[in-house]
Amino acid sequence: MSKTVEKLNLYLANLNVLYRKVQNYHWNIVGAGFFSVHEKLEEYYDAINEQIDDVAERILSIGGRPLGTLKDYLAVTTIKEAENREISIPEAVADVKKEFEAMLKLVKEVKEAADEENDYGTSALVDEYISTYEKDLWMLNAYLK
Repeated sequence: MSKTVEKLNLYLANLNVLYRKVQNYHWNIVGAGFFSVHEKLEEYYDAINEQIDDVAERILSIGGRPLGTLKDYLAVTTIKEAENREISIPEAVADVKKEFEAMLKLVKEVKEAADEENDYGTSALVDEYISTYEKDLWMLNAYLK
């Protein structure tokens, strides 16, 4: 298995766990600012869902096999699942920020592996993810000030 496929599968596993985590926060946040944060979290998990499909299809298109079961995802993910409980908006937003920072670091590792293997398609795909995480982190940092 190529290093790119290995990194993409880790990224795919993290996306799947992150999707559930952000959706869990969407359902369970409480406090002032509920309406805007509830809506923003939905935007995030919808975008994550799109990435899941794109990344899995990219893995297939470069000859790999994407992880496809919850068991597989949980065996390799570096994202910690969220507890199913009421959560304050600042706590949820801070955790999403932390996870987006980790995802940005990982997606840069995917790009590095793709560049080393002259996989221009994967490199181009993740460029968009890098810019999106950078913008989202700027906004999350501004929100948390």
